[in-house]
Amino acid sequence: MAIKNYTTSVPEGKTVGEIMGLLAGKGARTIQVLYDEQGRPTGVSFMLILNEMPIPFRLPCNFEGVFKSLCNGYKDRNARIRFERNPANREQSRRVAWRIVKDWVAAQMALIEAEQATIAQVFLPYCVMNGPNGTGTAITMYDRFLEQVSQQKALTA
Repeated sequence: MAIKNYTTSVPEGKTVGEIMGLLAGKGARTIQVLYDEQGRPTGVSFMLILNEMPIPFRLPCNFEGVFKSLCNGYKDRNARIRFERNPANREQSRRVAWRIVKDWVAAQMALIEAEQATIAQVFLPYCVMNGPNGTGTAITMYDRFLEQVSQQKALTA
């Protein structure tokens, strides 16, 4: 089965703008786009007010995962190598990854609008909090969860 949006030609910036519009439509107070050294978007951070408190969130965009998935679509080794070496395919992976994030955000908004979930419930894994032991490093709730699972595993071993 082909990965969703694998043929998209929508530029990253347009898709990021659509994501920002979806978030703003549900009450995001501030929205920031995170960029890499080449000036390409890598994630979106935003702030929601929940119970009168500003809560930060960060949505990443995993381009490498999409690229790997697209590469795995080639069963022939030589075709896969040609795909991997073509720089245009990395750019396509970025476009596809952002479209997938946009579709996911839109689906979450549909759950919120249908009152099947709250905005806090759907974005909880992406809530940004302080890192372990007061390191000052900001991590997501999901990252903290993984750390705790890892610690539990180490303790039980």
